[in-house]
Amino acid sequence: MGRGVRWLCIFAALAVVGCSQQAAGTATPSPTRPGWTVVASLKVGRTPGPVTLGGPWAFVANMSDGTVSEIERSTGRLVATIQVADPTALRIQGCAPDSVHAYYSGSWGWRACDTPYAIAWDGSSLWALDDGNAELVRVDPVSHRTAGLIKLPGSGWSVAIHGSTAYVTGFAANHDLYAVDLTSGKVRTVTGLDTGPASVAIDPAGVWVLCSRAGTGFLDRVDLTTGQVAARYPIGWWSTAVVADGGAVFVRGTFGGDISRIDEANGSVVWTMPGPGFIGRQGIDQLGPAPDGIWLSGPTTAHLDLSTGGLSATIPVPSASVAAADGEVWLVRLDGSIAKFQLK
Repeated sequence: MGRGVRWLCIFAALAVVGCSQQAAGTATPSPTRPGWTVVASLKVGRTPGPVTLGGPWAFVANMSDGTVSEIERSTGRLVATIQVADPTALRIQGCAPDSVHAYYSGSWGWRACDTPYAIAWDGSSLWALDDGNAELVRVDPVSHRTAGLIKLPGSGWSVAIHGSTAYVTGFAANHDLYAVDLTSGKVRTVTGLDTGPASVAIDPAGVWVLCSRAGTGFLDRVDLTTGQVAARYPIGWWSTAVVADGGAVFVRGTFGGDISRIDEANGSVVWTMPGPGFIGRQGIDQLGPAPDGIWLSGPTTAHLDLSTGGLSATIPVPSASVAAADGEVWLVRLDGSIAKFQLK
């Protein structure tokens, strides 16, 4: 009886080994799922604004320092920190609040002492908006130096460039848009915008200006040929960002809790979808258009499908602003660092 038990145990053990070998021989490893992976991370200034992509570089306005950080896109390496403004000029002008309670949490007044306010790329040079001296400063990315300036009629908020013309939304002038010829230096003022022109975007249909620093909000369209306000459409109060992409305008809703697709022809809302809530400082939100959709910053950085408004991808990293191009996404993280992601 003992011998029989021993043989039974041996046969059972061999069977287990055989099954294990068979399973090992037929199993196939599960493929690695592609995902957005951080490939570069670096610190820049104390108060980084949105990332602007231009040529082989990524630029960041360090709004408390009066500088611009120039980053090599391919490596994520900091190339230069370029002085474009003097923050003390605004402080001398009395930009600082008289009390820590002067600005509520959502107030755009938090940017009152920031310079440069905004930056934009014209295809060969970077332009920085210096509100302390009310001017656009040109930066040569090759020599890493400023290379000229253009005086503005007043302070500005946002800047976007179409061809050789920069459009700067007026800040102190509450109904103005400055059209700046970057070649001649001449400035033309477009008047008659709704109260509080803020973020600006451009496509062949016109210059789109979010006017949202009042009790109501409107999206104004300025005709590129006539230079006049051609249309005005109601939007959510305190909409924080606008981008023109794929023949439509996309507006981030009140406090960044949703996003809407606007029909350029008549201003109707094609759809409104929930999105990640904006969690950065007011006024520095930026939507990141890419060839296959738009990226939105928030508690989770999310990718939006242009046709349906559905969220088609996410990067599980909180961000205050996002910029994108084909195959790369740049985030301003909540700790103030800049991160580059690629699809791996």
